[in-house]
Amino acid sequence: MNRKPAILLSGLALSAAVALAGCGKGRDAAPAPEAPAKTAEKAEEPATPQRVHLTAAAIAEAGITTWKVQVVDLSHLLSLTGSVGFDENRLLQVAANVKGRVTSIPVDLGARVKPGDPLLVIESVDLGRTREEFVTELSSFNVSASAYERARKLVEANAISAGEFQAREGDYLAKKTAVASAERTLHLYGDSEETIARLRANAVDHRLSAADGASLTLRSPFAGRVIDRKVTSGALFEALQPLMTIADLGSVWVFLNAYEKDLALLHEGLSVTLRTDAYPQETFRGRVDFLGSVVDPQTRSVRVRATVENRSEKLRPGLFVTAQVDVPKPQSEAHPIVAVPQSAIQTLEGRSTVFVQVEPGIFQRHYV
Repeated sequence: MNRKPAILLSGLALSAAVALAGCGKGRDAAPAPEAPAKTAEKAEEPATPQRVHLTAAAIAEAGITTWKVQVVDLSHLLSLTGSVGFDENRLLQVAANVKGRVTSIPVDLGARVKPGDPLLVIESVDLGRTREEFVTELSSFNVSASAYERARKLVEANAISAGEFQAREGDYLAKKTAVASAERTLHLYGDSEETIARLRANAVDHRLSAADGASLTLRSPFAGRVIDRKVTSGALFEALQPLMTIADLGSVWVFLNAYEKDLALLHEGLSVTLRTDAYPQETFRGRVDFLGSVVDPQTRSVRVRATVENRSEKLRPGLFVTAQVDVPKPQSEAHPIVAVPQSAIQTLEGRSTVFVQVEPGIFQRHYV
Protein backbone atom coordinates (compact mmCIF):
# COMPACT_ATOMS: atom_id res chain seq x y z
CA MET A 1 0.00 0.00 0.00
CA ASN A 2 1.39 3.44 -0.90
CA ARG A 3 1.69 5.83 1.98
CA LYS A 4 1.33 9.55 1.67
CA PRO A 5 4.51 11.48 2.54
CA ALA A 6 4.55 12.58 6.16
CA ILE A 7 4.48 16.23 7.08
CA LEU A 8 7.10 17.36 9.58
CA LEU A 9 6.64 20.33 11.84
CA SER A 10 9.50 22.80 11.92
CA GLY A 11 10.10 25.83 14.10
CA LEU A 12 11.33 26.32 17.65
CA ALA A 13 7.88 27.43 18.67
CA LEU A 14 6.79 23.79 18.85
CA SER A 15 8.80 23.15 22.01
CA ALA A 16 6.77 25.76 23.83
CA ALA A 17 3.57 24.30 22.39
CA VAL A 18 4.50 20.84 23.61
CA ALA A 19 5.28 22.17 27.06
CA LEU A 20 1.92 23.90 27.27
CA ALA A 21 0.18 20.76 26.07
CA GLY A 22 1.92 18.75 28.76
CA CYS A 23 0.88 21.19 31.46
CA GLY A 24 -2.69 21.17 30.21
CA LYS A 25 -2.80 17.38 30.40
CA GLY A 26 -1.77 17.58 34.04
CA ARG A 27 -4.54 19.99 34.82
CA ASP A 28 -7.22 17.96 33.00
CA ALA A 29 -6.30 14.62 34.64
CA ALA A 30 -8.51 13.19 37.34
CA PRO A 31 -7.44 13.88 40.96
CA ALA A 32 -5.05 11.24 42.27
CA PRO A 33 -5.53 9.60 45.67
CA GLU A 34 -3.85 11.29 48.56
CA ALA A 35 -0.32 10.09 49.05
CA PRO A 36 2.07 10.49 51.91
CA ALA A 37 3.75 13.86 52.10
CA LYS A 38 7.18 12.34 51.32
CA THR A 39 5.85 10.81 48.09
CA ALA A 40 4.16 14.06 47.06
CA GLU A 41 7.45 15.92 47.38
CA LYS A 42 8.99 13.54 44.81
CA ALA A 43 6.08 13.66 42.39
CA GLU A 44 7.27 13.72 38.81
CA GLU A 45 6.33 16.47 36.37
CA PRO A 46 3.79 15.55 33.68
CA ALA A 47 5.41 13.66 30.79
CA THR A 48 5.61 15.19 27.34
CA PRO A 49 2.51 14.05 25.39
CA GLN A 50 2.90 11.80 22.35
CA ARG A 51 0.40 13.93 20.46
CA VAL A 52 -0.10 17.67 20.40
CA HIS A 53 -3.29 19.36 19.23
CA LEU A 54 -2.96 22.98 18.11
CA THR A 55 -5.61 25.27 16.73
CA ALA A 56 -5.07 27.09 13.46
CA ALA A 57 -4.77 30.36 15.38
CA ALA A 58 -2.07 28.91 17.66
CA ILE A 59 -0.10 27.59 14.67
CA ALA A 60 -0.24 30.96 12.93
CA GLU A 61 0.67 32.91 16.06
CA ALA A 62 3.67 30.68 16.79
CA GLY A 63 4.90 30.85 13.18
CA ILE A 64 4.98 27.04 12.84
CA THR A 65 5.47 25.71 9.32
CA THR A 66 5.34 22.23 7.80
CA TRP A 67 7.51 20.52 5.19
CA LYS A 68 6.69 17.45 3.12
CA VAL A 69 9.11 14.55 3.53
CA GLN A 70 10.47 13.67 0.13
CA VAL A 71 13.43 12.24 -1.72
CA VAL A 72 15.89 15.03 -2.56
CA ASP A 73 19.29 15.36 -4.16
CA LEU A 74 21.27 17.17 -1.47
CA SER A 75 24.11 19.48 -2.35
CA HIS A 76 27.28 19.16 -0.28
CA LEU A 77 28.61 22.43 1.05
CA LEU A 78 31.84 22.95 2.96
CA SER A 79 31.68 25.97 5.28
CA LEU A 80 34.86 28.03 5.56
CA THR A 81 35.80 31.46 6.87
CA GLY A 82 38.26 33.99 5.55
CA SER A 83 38.78 37.55 4.42
CA VAL A 84 38.78 39.66 1.27
CA GLY A 85 42.05 40.74 -0.34
CA PHE A 86 43.14 42.68 -3.41
CA ASP A 87 43.35 40.99 -6.77
CA GLU A 88 47.10 41.48 -7.04
CA ASN A 89 46.93 41.22 -10.82
CA ARG A 90 44.94 44.48 -10.72
CA LEU A 91 46.95 46.32 -8.07
CA LEU A 92 49.75 48.80 -8.82
CA GLN A 93 52.01 50.97 -6.72
CA VAL A 94 52.81 53.99 -8.86
CA ALA A 95 56.47 55.07 -8.69
CA ALA A 96 58.94 57.02 -10.81
CA ASN A 97 62.17 55.49 -12.07
CA VAL A 98 63.94 58.75 -11.37
CA LYS A 99 64.16 60.89 -8.23
CA GLY A 100 62.55 64.30 -8.20
CA ARG A 101 59.79 66.47 -6.75
CA VAL A 102 55.98 66.27 -7.00
CA THR A 103 54.65 69.43 -8.65
CA SER A 104 50.93 68.55 -8.74
CA ILE A 105 48.48 65.71 -8.02
CA PRO A 106 45.47 65.83 -10.39
CA VAL A 107 43.53 63.06 -8.57
CA ASP A 108 42.47 62.78 -4.95
CA LEU A 109 42.28 59.76 -2.66
CA GLY A 110 39.36 57.53 -3.66
CA ALA A 111 39.07 58.96 -7.17
CA ARG A 112 38.20 56.69 -10.07
CA VAL A 113 40.65 56.73 -12.96
CA LYS A 114 40.67 55.41 -16.51
CA PRO A 115 43.65 54.13 -18.52
CA GLY A 116 45.88 57.06 -19.40
CA ASP A 117 44.49 59.45 -16.79
CA PRO A 118 47.19 61.65 -15.16
CA LEU A 119 47.99 60.68 -11.58
CA LEU A 120 51.06 62.74 -10.67
CA VAL A 121 53.10 65.46 -12.32
CA ILE A 122 56.76 65.45 -11.29
CA GLU A 123 59.94 67.28 -12.24
CA SER A 124 63.40 65.76 -12.11
CA VAL A 125 66.85 67.22 -12.65
CA ASP A 126 68.12 63.83 -13.82
CA LEU A 127 65.30 63.57 -16.35
CA GLY A 128 65.97 67.06 -17.68
CA ARG A 129 69.67 66.31 -18.01
CA THR A 130 68.99 63.10 -19.92
CA ARG A 131 66.66 64.90 -22.30
CA GLU A 132 69.34 67.48 -22.98
CA GLU A 133 71.86 64.72 -23.61
CA PHE A 134 69.45 63.04 -26.01
CA VAL A 135 68.96 66.24 -28.02
CA THR A 136 72.71 66.86 -28.07
CA GLU A 137 73.52 63.31 -29.14
CA LEU A 138 70.80 63.40 -31.77
CA SER A 139 72.11 66.69 -33.20
CA SER A 140 75.62 65.27 -33.34
CA PHE A 141 74.29 62.10 -34.94
CA ASN A 142 72.51 64.06 -37.66
CA VAL A 143 75.78 65.79 -38.57
CA SER A 144 77.66 62.50 -38.51
CA ALA A 145 74.99 60.83 -40.65
CA SER A 146 75.37 63.54 -43.32
CA ALA A 147 79.17 63.15 -43.28
CA TYR A 148 78.87 59.39 -43.53
CA GLU A 149 76.50 59.59 -46.49
CA ARG A 150 78.88 61.95 -48.33
CA ALA A 151 81.85 59.69 -47.59
CA ARG A 152 79.98 56.68 -48.93
CA LYS A 153 79.37 58.41 -52.25
CA LEU A 154 82.97 59.65 -52.44
CA VAL A 155 84.49 56.24 -51.74
CA GLU A 156 82.33 54.74 -54.48
CA ALA A 157 83.79 57.36 -56.86
CA ASN A 158 87.31 56.67 -55.51
CA ALA A 159 87.49 60.30 -54.34
CA ILE A 160 88.58 59.36 -50.78
CA SER A 161 90.53 56.49 -49.35
CA ALA A 162 88.92 53.46 -47.74
CA GLY A 163 90.58 54.37 -44.45
CA GLU A 164 88.97 57.83 -44.34
CA PHE A 165 85.57 56.29 -45.15
CA GLN A 166 85.93 53.76 -42.35
CA ALA A 167 86.78 56.55 -39.89
CA ARG A 168 83.62 58.45 -40.82
CA GLU A 169 81.59 55.22 -40.68
CA GLY A 170 82.91 54.46 -37.17
CA ASP A 171 81.99 57.94 -35.96
CA TYR A 172 78.52 57.54 -37.46
CA LEU A 173 77.92 54.19 -35.75
CA ALA A 174 79.19 55.52 -32.39
CA LYS A 175 76.82 58.50 -32.57
CA LYS A 176 73.95 56.20 -33.52
CA THR A 177 74.64 53.99 -30.49
CA ALA A 178 74.79 57.02 -28.19
CA VAL A 179 71.38 58.25 -29.44
CA ALA A 180 69.83 54.80 -28.96
CA SER A 181 71.24 54.60 -25.42
CA ALA A 182 69.85 58.03 -24.47
CA GLU A 183 66.46 57.10 -25.94
CA ARG A 184 66.34 53.86 -23.93
CA THR A 185 67.09 55.86 -20.76
CA LEU A 186 64.23 58.23 -21.52
CA HIS A 187 61.86 55.30 -22.00
CA LEU A 188 63.07 53.87 -18.69
CA TYR A 189 62.37 57.17 -16.95
CA GLY A 190 58.83 57.12 -18.35
CA ASP A 191 58.90 59.33 -21.45
CA SER A 192 56.33 58.42 -24.09
CA GLU A 193 56.89 58.04 -27.82
CA GLU A 194 55.11 61.36 -28.31
CA THR A 195 57.57 63.15 -26.02
CA ILE A 196 60.58 61.57 -27.68
CA ALA A 197 59.23 62.51 -31.13
CA ARG A 198 58.94 66.10 -29.97
CA LEU A 199 62.52 65.99 -28.72
CA ARG A 200 63.65 64.71 -32.11
CA ALA A 201 61.97 67.68 -33.77
CA ASN A 202 63.71 70.05 -31.35
CA ALA A 203 67.08 68.52 -32.17
CA VAL A 204 67.03 70.35 -35.51
CA ASP A 205 67.81 73.67 -33.77
CA HIS A 206 69.26 72.03 -30.62
CA ARG A 207 66.83 73.41 -28.09
CA LEU A 208 64.27 72.18 -25.54
CA SER A 209 60.77 73.62 -25.26
CA ALA A 210 59.48 74.60 -21.83
CA ALA A 211 57.14 71.58 -21.89
CA ASP A 212 60.06 69.21 -22.44
CA GLY A 213 62.38 70.54 -19.76
CA ALA A 214 62.28 68.34 -16.65
CA SER A 215 58.56 67.62 -16.23
CA LEU A 216 56.95 64.16 -16.42
CA THR A 217 53.34 63.03 -16.00
CA LEU A 218 52.72 59.61 -14.46
CA ARG A 219 49.54 58.03 -15.84
CA SER A 220 47.24 55.19 -14.82
CA PRO A 221 47.84 51.93 -16.75
CA PHE A 222 44.30 50.61 -16.14
CA ALA A 223 40.89 51.59 -14.82
CA GLY A 224 40.59 51.56 -11.05
CA ARG A 225 40.45 53.64 -7.93
CA VAL A 226 43.10 55.57 -5.98
CA ILE A 227 43.27 53.68 -2.67
CA ASP A 228 46.44 55.20 -1.22
CA ARG A 229 48.51 58.35 -1.64
CA LYS A 230 51.87 58.65 0.05
CA VAL A 231 53.04 62.12 -1.08
CA THR A 232 51.76 65.67 -1.20
CA SER A 233 52.37 68.41 -3.71
CA GLY A 234 55.95 69.68 -3.39
CA ALA A 235 57.27 66.52 -1.72
CA LEU A 236 60.69 65.16 -2.67
CA PHE A 237 61.00 61.47 -3.49
CA GLU A 238 63.61 58.92 -4.44
CA ALA A 239 63.64 56.72 -7.53
CA LEU A 240 61.25 53.73 -7.24
CA GLN A 241 59.66 55.13 -4.07
CA PRO A 242 55.90 54.27 -3.98
CA LEU A 243 53.93 57.45 -4.51
CA MET A 244 50.35 56.26 -5.05
CA THR A 245 48.42 52.97 -5.21
CA ILE A 246 45.79 52.12 -7.83
CA ALA A 247 43.49 49.10 -7.51
CA ASP A 248 40.74 47.67 -9.66
CA LEU A 249 38.19 46.39 -7.14
CA GLY A 250 35.91 44.96 -9.82
CA SER A 251 37.58 41.64 -9.03
CA VAL A 252 38.89 40.57 -5.62
CA TRP A 253 40.67 37.62 -4.11
CA VAL A 254 39.08 35.91 -1.11
CA PHE A 255 41.42 33.92 1.11
CA LEU A 256 39.80 31.06 3.04
CA ASN A 257 41.19 28.69 5.67
CA ALA A 258 40.60 24.97 5.10
CA TYR A 259 41.55 22.32 7.69
CA GLU A 260 43.55 19.22 6.87
CA LYS A 261 40.53 16.93 7.03
CA ASP A 262 38.84 18.89 4.24
CA LEU A 263 41.70 18.92 1.74
CA ALA A 264 40.51 15.80 -0.07
CA LEU A 265 37.25 17.59 -0.92
CA LEU A 266 38.86 20.69 -2.43
CA HIS A 267 40.24 21.33 -5.88
CA GLU A 268 40.51 24.24 -8.29
CA GLY A 269 37.33 25.25 -10.10
CA LEU A 270 34.84 24.61 -7.27
CA SER A 271 31.99 27.11 -6.94
CA VAL A 272 32.01 29.35 -3.84
CA THR A 273 29.16 31.38 -2.33
CA LEU A 274 30.15 34.17 0.03
CA ARG A 275 28.27 36.06 2.72
CA THR A 276 29.32 38.90 4.97
CA ASP A 277 27.76 40.68 7.95
CA ALA A 278 28.13 43.99 6.12
CA TYR A 279 25.51 42.88 3.54
CA PRO A 280 23.57 40.03 5.21
CA GLN A 281 20.90 39.86 2.49
CA GLU A 282 23.35 39.48 -0.40
CA THR A 283 25.54 36.66 -1.70
CA PHE A 284 28.66 36.85 -3.85
CA ARG A 285 29.89 34.07 -6.10
CA GLY A 286 33.30 33.01 -7.30
CA ARG A 287 35.52 29.99 -7.95
CA VAL A 288 38.46 28.40 -6.21
CA ASP A 289 41.61 29.03 -8.27
CA PHE A 290 44.43 28.26 -5.85
CA LEU A 291 45.11 25.75 -3.07
CA GLY A 292 48.03 26.40 -0.73
CA SER A 293 50.95 23.99 -0.76
CA VAL A 294 51.86 24.43 2.91
CA VAL A 295 49.91 23.58 6.08
CA ASP A 296 50.13 26.24 8.79
CA PRO A 297 51.72 24.47 11.78
CA GLN A 298 49.80 26.64 14.26
CA THR A 299 46.26 26.41 12.88
CA ARG A 300 46.66 23.14 10.90
CA SER A 301 44.94 24.84 7.97
CA VAL A 302 45.72 25.52 4.33
CA ARG A 303 45.13 28.77 2.50
CA VAL A 304 42.51 28.59 -0.27
CA ARG A 305 42.00 31.42 -2.74
CA ALA A 306 38.87 32.22 -4.73
CA THR A 307 38.49 34.94 -7.34
CA VAL A 308 35.17 36.77 -6.99
CA GLU A 309 33.52 39.31 -9.29
CA ASN A 310 32.92 42.52 -7.37
CA ARG A 311 31.45 45.01 -9.83
CA SER A 312 29.51 46.78 -7.08
CA GLU A 313 32.77 47.05 -5.04
CA LYS A 314 30.91 46.01 -1.90
CA LEU A 315 33.54 43.41 -1.03
CA ARG A 316 36.36 45.49 0.39
CA PRO A 317 39.83 44.18 1.22
CA GLY A 318 40.02 43.15 4.87
CA LEU A 319 36.30 42.32 5.14
CA PHE A 320 35.52 39.08 7.02
CA VAL A 321 33.44 36.56 5.07
CA THR A 322 31.90 33.13 5.47
CA ALA A 323 31.95 30.84 2.44
CA GLN A 324 30.16 27.73 1.31
CA VAL A 325 32.14 25.67 -1.17
CA ASP A 326 30.14 23.30 -3.37
CA VAL A 327 32.27 20.17 -2.93
CA PRO A 328 31.86 16.75 -4.62
CA LYS A 329 29.50 14.25 -2.94
CA PRO A 330 30.86 11.20 -1.15
CA GLN A 331 30.32 7.96 -3.06
CA SER A 332 27.90 6.76 -0.39
CA GLU A 333 25.60 9.71 -1.11
CA ALA A 334 25.86 9.79 -4.88
CA HIS A 335 22.12 9.12 -5.15
CA PRO A 336 18.96 10.93 -3.91
CA ILE A 337 18.06 10.34 -0.25
CA VAL A 338 15.15 11.09 2.09
CA ALA A 339 15.83 14.28 4.02
CA VAL A 340 14.11 16.81 6.26
CA PRO A 341 15.07 20.41 7.14
CA GLN A 342 17.43 20.72 10.08
CA SER A 343 14.98 23.08 11.77
CA ALA A 344 12.42 20.24 11.97
CA ILE A 345 14.66 18.25 14.33
CA GLN A 346 14.26 19.20 18.00
CA THR A 347 15.67 17.84 21.23
CA LEU A 348 13.08 16.73 23.78
CA GLU A 349 13.94 14.70 26.88
CA GLY A 350 17.47 14.37 25.57
CA ARG A 351 16.47 12.73 22.28
CA SER A 352 16.26 14.00 18.68
CA THR A 353 12.59 14.36 17.83
CA VAL A 354 10.37 15.33 14.91
CA PHE A 355 6.62 15.91 14.92
CA VAL A 356 4.51 14.46 12.12
CA GLN A 357 1.17 16.06 11.28
CA VAL A 358 -1.20 13.10 11.16
CA GLU A 359 -4.36 15.20 10.91
CA PRO A 360 -4.93 18.94 10.57
CA GLY A 361 -3.73 20.49 13.83
CA ILE A 362 -2.66 17.12 15.34
CA PHE A 363 1.07 16.33 15.53
CA GLN A 364 2.55 12.96 16.50
CA ARG A 365 5.97 12.79 18.16
CA HIS A 366 8.63 10.51 16.59
CA TYR A 367 12.20 9.88 17.67
CA VAL A 368 14.89 9.99 14.95
